[in-house]
Amino acid sequence: MKNLTWPKLKKIIIGLIIFYIILVFSICLYKYFTFAYNGFDLAIFNQVFYNSSLGDFFKSSIHPPSYLGDHFAPIIILLLPIYLIFKSPITLLFIQTLFLSLATIPLYLICKKHLLPQHSLIILLLFLFNPVTLNINLFEFHLLAFIPFFIFWLFYFYDTSKFRLFIVFTILSLLIREDVSFIVFMFGFIAILDKRKLKWILTPSILSVIYFFTSLKIISLFAVSHGYKFLEFYSWLGASLDEIFINFFLKFNLVFLQIFDFFNFEFILGFFLVFLFIPIFRPKYLLLSLGMFLQIALGSGISGELILKMHYGAIFLTVFTISSIFSLKYLSKNKKYLNIKQKYKYLLSIYFIIGFGYVFLTLGPIIPAINNIINFDYGQVKLKSEFISLIPQEASVATTYDFLTPLSSRRNIYSMNYVFLGKTQYGLSDYKLPEDTQNILINNWEFLTYHFHYDTNPRYDYANAFARFRQTLLEQGFSTLKIKNNLSLLAKNNEITKNIIFTHDTYPEIKNSFSVNLDDQIEFLGYNQNNQDYSFFFRPLSRLERPYFIKLDQQIYPLGYGLYPTLSWPENKIIQLNFYGIKKINELEIIDLKGGLELNGLGSLIRIIDNEKSLGLIDLSQS
Repeated sequence: MKNLTWPKLKKIIIGLIIFYIILVFSICLYKYFTFAYNGFDLAIFNQVFYNSSLGDFFKSSIHPPSYLGDHFAPIIILLLPIYLIFKSPITLLFIQTLFLSLATIPLYLICKKHLLPQHSLIILLLFLFNPVTLNINLFEFHLLAFIPFFIFWLFYFYDTSKFRLFIVFTILSLLIREDVSFIVFMFGFIAILDKRKLKWILTPSILSVIYFFTSLKIISLFAVSHGYKFLEFYSWLGASLDEIFINFFLKFNLVFLQIFDFFNFEFILGFFLVFLFIPIFRPKYLLLSLGMFLQIALGSGISGELILKMHYGAIFLTVFTISSIFSLKYLSKNKKYLNIKQKYKYLLSIYFIIGFGYVFLTLGPIIPAINNIINFDYGQVKLKSEFISLIPQEASVATTYDFLTPLSSRRNIYSMNYVFLGKTQYGLSDYKLPEDTQNILINNWEFLTYHFHYDTNPRYDYANAFARFRQTLLEQGFSTLKIKNNLSLLAKNNEITKNIIFTHDTYPEIKNSFSVNLDDQIEFLGYNQNNQDYSFFFRPLSRLERPYFIKLDQQIYPLGYGLYPTLSWPENKIIQLNFYGIKKINELEIIDLKGGLELNGLGSLIRIIDNEKSLGLIDLSQS
């Protein structure tokens, strides 16, 4: 590597960029076509881009009326011409992959000024194939993913004292999102430390402050709550921005304890780990992320592990990369280090190879992607595609997380979690299913997701959510058009109805009749079977206080498909639940569940069961 020249490195970087785009975009496509984008952010952005392409700029029906009520992000308009080529979530995934890979161009120029080619290659590899870079790229779509590209350029023009271009990229960086102001503001502080002229100090400081408060004003004009809803995270400091700012100083003892909570430094330690602790030698430029660190530390409640897996890590990825450049520059001129390097060069090489390999394999998405491809249920993908094909392109749809993205290229799409809860995001206001909704597509397994997410959340009336959801369907005239396995398609005022629930006052005909007492709460009376269609019969023995679930062999469903949960079952009535398209069942179990949600290695939301209490196991294979 000693013979590496800048022309050779340039060719290597071009090859690495092409390789990165092919590799990562291929994983994005796999994730998209297997319905694994279930965090619903990609769906929100795609619908905003889609509606903007039709002239309804920033319109969002998921968070109505406008995305501008969430964030002020004019960069969407700049990216819109690319989206017009092919209006699809796939285009957004490609744009995100392209900008993350092209961030190596300004990074290469920064390295060229300060490092030797061989050290520059280390930095470029450390950024481009960093597990955090890959995780940002694969976790949904987010505008914060554009931070490395624009901030590297901004830093390059700061570093080379090209003031006019510095101003241009200051403005372009601010257009990403209102909270990028925190990063730009810190350039003024860095300019003080670097003893730059006043224009370098005041320009980013003044522009960022003006942009931030202007953005908040614009957001409040479009937000349903007429305010910046993310202040909810800082409510422990006050109800308004003024109160939060004042109490930051008046309650500094509480602020101090909050900032120096271990979990707030967990992700900082994680970033030092993925950068092999290189930035520790010249940490000055880490100060660029101070504002964003305070934003997260004071309010988000996001764990350190999630920062490493989500878009929030973009600014830390950027500044840790910059700091690594200057750390290597320092080390390359430090005689003590050079002596150590010469003496232990093989050990240092092993350290870098093993260290980078370890964090790449443990925190990155490649191994999970391979495991996912090997073990994926492609029958489920085919079934989901079959249900989507039944929905007209222009129909207004309410749907669960995994269907939001593939259905988001339409004017009106609604997220089922808000319909289910009857509340908007963070429970700030009431929510009602819009009257123009024509179809509801439900992955019934998502009721388990809702259960884990909302069961103990004080913002929401989870106990009454099922009954409220059922009442909404009855009021608006929805009935089941198609149901198979875990999927249900409902339509408004349709003539063909698949009956999934019956309530009997008298004992019905049950071909496989036998009685099993389930924890003195429910009596199982037997079942009927017609090929892959099953009817199960239950009688509640008392008023049920929990939304129980049914496990058919190893697959879990909400009892009553979430439309008629155990909370709504009348005492001593016989409840018939019909399941369609279910493979032969050997065991049936009624269970109560507690758990949580996590991101897997591909950045998809998964359910983790922490506690499973059985009311009783029923063997159907001998009946």
